[in-house]
Amino acid sequence: MSDTNELLQARSQRIRDVIALKEPDTVPFAPKVGNYYARGYDISMYDAMKDIRNIMPGVMGFLDDFQPDLAWAPVLYPIDPMEAMDCQYIKWPGATHNLPLNASFQIIDNSFLDDDEFDEFLFDPTHFFLTKVYPRKFKALEPLSKVVFRNPIEYALYIELTTLAQPDVKEAMEALKRGGEAAARWLGYMGSIIGEIAQKGYPLGAATAQTCPFDMFSDNIRGLINTISDIYHRPEKLLAVLDYMTEVCIERTITTAKALGVDFVFIPLHAGMDEFMSPANYEKFYWPGLQKLIIAIIDLGITPYVFCEGKYNSRLEVISDVPKGKVIYMFEEVDIVRAKKIVGQSACICGNLPTSLLAYGKKEKVINETKRLIDQCAGGGGFIMDCSIVLDDAKRENMEAWAETTRLYGKY
Repeated sequence: MSDTNELLQARSQRIRDVIALKEPDTVPFAPKVGNYYARGYDISMYDAMKDIRNIMPGVMGFLDDFQPDLAWAPVLYPIDPMEAMDCQYIKWPGATHNLPLNASFQIIDNSFLDDDEFDEFLFDPTHFFLTKVYPRKFKALEPLSKVVFRNPIEYALYIELTTLAQPDVKEAMEALKRGGEAAARWLGYMGSIIGEIAQKGYPLGAATAQTCPFDMFSDNIRGLINTISDIYHRPEKLLAVLDYMTEVCIERTITTAKALGVDFVFIPLHAGMDEFMSPANYEKFYWPGLQKLIIAIIDLGITPYVFCEGKYNSRLEVISDVPKGKVIYMFEEVDIVRAKKIVGQSACICGNLPTSLLAYGKKEKVINETKRLIDQCAGGGGFIMDCSIVLDDAKRENMEAWAETTRLYGKY
């Protein structure tokens, strides 16, 4: 057996042990890396988003330098498909939005479903996506708002097909084609990077992600502020939409996870934090769809990797209602002792080391914080060393101290 295979098996076993709430040989070190693959290795964000192959030296450099127990695929929006369709809801570095080349992409909270359109959406969601949501998100696709495929009567079909011959609709279809071709190239290059990660002996973290039903609707269709407001202004319509989004969410996750053969599905929780809704509203509007998604992923034999963004102190008892030893919960800001005591009885936990400390703090503070987390969370297993939010910026000496302290101090 080669050294690479031995390392892969050792790292994989370490992760399997903590997921099953067992003690491994040492606390796994698995930072969830974002823009640090670029910024930590002098690669501009523009270059990385323009051609994902440009990120390869950063990914390989990070693996060589820090040897994590899980390696994360780079998560970057591809510029070419967005430019091809004139994307309106994301800003990216470069001349298009006059942002510095090393700036991060920015997602703009916006609504693509108006107050009076809930019934129309529920009547025919697919048609609404095609003729309302995507034309509002991408300026080059605006003419698709004319397209109709609702009438099954044969004669009507030939009349409605004439819409596709209109010059502006043809231009929209061409833009959609260009976007698809650019996206296919990006996805192929991403596959090559993932293959290289495996060749170096690193198990892959979540190579696919899925938001829960509430976030799927708020992030992509209604907008976060509006959806939170809908809890009070139109709760029954929101619940009806969430029932539909739950079906879509689970079906898309199952299809994608099966096709990719992944071990993990990453679920970032955007709107579930303490600050955004009361415990009662969380249990009514947020948790039911999330729990169903978690169970569906577990039923596939895949581990949900759930990122609890923001404060999550009032949710700990609720999110503990999952099959034991089958889920990873990452926390941004939580009473980690309570999280270990409550959530740690049913799920592996990680996170909570401030990413800001890695970027701006002193090396000594990083070492002390790492030891504190190990002292409070590692006993009995079920703990992964990770930072509080996705890693974009960090001092090199802090990263080195973090990795070294975890391996030396985290031995069982």
